Amino acid sequence: MTALFMLFSLSDYIGFFRRGSVIPFSWKSAGFIWFSPVLIYLAYILLRMLLGDNKSLNSKFGDYISYVSIIEFILTLFISFYVDDKLKTEGYLTCDKSSWVAPNKYVKDISLCR
Repeated sequence: MTALFMLFSLSDYIGFFRRGSVIPFSWKSAGFIWFSPVLIYLAYILLRMLLGDNKSLNSKFGDYISYVSIIEFILTLFISFYVDDKLKTEGYLTCDKSSWVAPNKYVKDISLCR
């Protein structure tokens, strides 16, 4: 599941760097790639719990992952705001969203929103 999240996130980052006529991007795109280590660690913990081997879990590593996830959350916000500002200053327009969960769609021509 984490690999799929990273794949979708990377495709949005590639779209941003290529600067095509339509660029989908949102905070979820920015966050998926940064929260992958946390998801991998949670999957590891669940696997260990299912196998019944709770004694070998390392709490120091868990603390490290917690600190990294806080930094990743802050980084996600800054990257999302940066991408939004950068694309709008380059003349991209934002299409209307179908729902509040849908990603932002940046276009050069408003007719591409459909």
